[in-house]
This record gives sequence, structure tokens and C-alpha cells, in this order.
Amino acid sequence: MNRGDDYGVYIHIPFCESKCMYCDFYSTDAKGGLTQGYVKAVSKEVEALAELVEGRRAASIFIGGGTPSLLSESMTAGILEACFKHLSLAQEAEITLEANPESLTAAKTAGYKRAGVNRLSIGIQSLNDRWLKSLGRIHNSLKAKRAVSSAREVGFDNVSADMIFGLQDQTVQMWLEDLANAMALDLDHISCYQLTPEKGTKLGRIVELGEVELPAETLEYFDQTEKMLKSAGYTHYEISNYAKKGRQCVHNLGYWHYRDYLGIGSAAHGMVNGARWANVRDPARYVSRINSGGLGALRNTTISDEMKQTERLMLGLRLKRGISMQDVRTTPGMEAMVEQGMLIISRGRIRASARGWRMLDSVLASI
Repeated sequence: MNRGDDYGVYIHIPFCESKCMYCDFYSTDAKGGLTQGYVKAVSKEVEALAELVEGRRAASIFIGGGTPSLLSESMTAGILEACFKHLSLAQEAEITLEANPESLTAAKTAGYKRAGVNRLSIGIQSLNDRWLKSLGRIHNSLKAKRAVSSAREVGFDNVSADMIFGLQDQTVQMWLEDLANAMALDLDHISCYQLTPEKGTKLGRIVELGEVELPAETLEYFDQTEKMLKSAGYTHYEISNYAKKGRQCVHNLGYWHYRDYLGIGSAAHGMVNGARWANVRDPARYVSRINSGGLGALRNTTISDEMKQTERLMLGLRLKRGISMQDVRTTPGMEAMVEQGMLIISRGRIRASARGWRMLDSVLASI
């Protein structure tokens, strides 16, 4: 079976202890007593959707959120058992669980490993308690370091961390010091995200009101981050992601290569065989729909050829190596970006130049 037949599985766990001020992902309070019923509904949806990918294999499972590490070891095991039973997995399928330091105990870490998780993505965000407080995070730097060490102690050899830069009053040098502390943890993969005031978030509101002022110029953050991580042996393979050899995120590469994926759980999106669906957002309503014998999907859309071309290009240009010209149509905007040196066409592929990659949002808007 060729790699193009592989697909991913995204499972959304919407529960959080508290909402981070910058987060625009769907999440809800974990204290409502819905968790057990939700996990059972997710397992049912896995079984119901399995026929969509019959005869194909899953290259990855990604349990994201929300805060999946709020689930007990047995709940996580139950979800994965449903996947193992009803889906065909690639021999070395990547199975990721997102975790936050405050809920990732040593016992849970060991339990997740036994359940079949082989990659942890830990939301560290910062190892500076000042920055963590300004982000509204409920863990501290010590808990973050303990989370990584616990993962190593139980045998995880693929550990990723999310880091955030571009905070109020944070200089480039301050960010590099924070990043250096993360690198000292010997992580296999590091995602570096610029703090962005998304509409509808608390951060978005206070930035709009002028209560918080974020750095206006972030290109130096980008350049210095790349330089530091490259010098330590990390490959900059996607605009926000760096990995050691063999540790690129298989699941996210599936998105960027425009491969199919099942979306399971409330607020999850899926795409299989040219059709896309979006599940109902409210967890209680999601559970009710599943238990009534239905699916979680609130709406389904057939993806037009034009939309496929556009989405392939927008996702593929996030990658360092870009995308095959066979997968895209040339547009006047694309030609203009090539003439301006923002895009490069070489050996049958189109990719962003070093300058174009740093300004990718503007490049994409132009094409």
C-alpha cells in the first residue's frame, strides 16, 4: 500500500481545567461529570466511521484538545482500544497525546505509555514563571521540567513541546533564553508559536482595548529561533516546527500533505475521499447524538477541485520543501510572487524562499 493511502485520526478531548487567554480551540470545563460518557461516545464514533477508511491504514492517531491529560489512564486506554479494534494501523503508527504539565503525573505518564501512546506533546509554552503567569497558565516551570523527566523515565523516546514567543515586554534575547532552557531538556521536537491575539479570545479583547501591547516586529524572533535550533541539530521542516532526525510529526505532516483524516469527538473536523465534515461543538449534544445512533457531524461539505488546489497550496507552502507543481495550478499571483523572489520553482516543486517563508501570511494572501 503506498503512502498516499495512509490517513490520520484526530480525536478531540474538549475538557480543560481553565481556558488559556490566547486559546481559540473549542474547550469546556472538565468538572461537569460528562467525561466518562464522552469517552464512551468517542469509542462508538470510531467504530461508526471505520467503514469510511476500510482497507486503508492509519499512519497516526492524535489525541488533542482541550487537555487530553485530564483523562485517566483507563479512559485513554479505552479510546485507543477502540482504535486498535476497528481501524487498521500502520506497523509503526505514531500515537500522540497532548498533555499539560499540571495534569501529567508520573502515574498517568506510565499509564498512557502502557495504553499505546508513543509520543507526548507537552504544552510547556515557557519555562519562565513570569511569562507563564502572563499567559494565564496554571503550571510553573518546575512542573514543566518534571513532566518531561517523567516521560523519559517511563520510556518515551519521542517528546515534543510547544513554546510561545512574542509576549508583552519580552525581548528577543529573553525569548532565546527561554528557548535555550527548553532545549536543555533534550526534546525531540519543538513547536515555536508566535503569540497571536485571535478574535474571540481574552487576549484578542485586551489587545484590541489597548491593555496589552505585543511586539509589532517579530521577524528577528523567527530568524534567531531558526539559527539557535539549527545549531543544536534540529531541522526546521515547517514554519513553526523543528525536529531532530526522524522525529517530524507524522500526524501534522499528513495535514500539510493534504492527506485524509478522520475527525472524532466534539468540534472535530474530518476529511475523507473529497468530503469534509465538522462535528457538533457542544460535548453534551455530541454525546446525545452518538448515543441516539447518529454521528457527530453537524455539516458535510464536498470539496471542489478549485478548493482542493487552493488548500493544497496553502498547506504545502508551510513546509520547507514546499509542494509538487503537479498538485497546484499556476495563478497570476503565484507568478508575481516568483518574480518578487518570495516563491521559488525548482525541480518540479514550488516553495517559499527564505524571505517568503518569513512573510508567508502575506505571500498566501497575494496568491
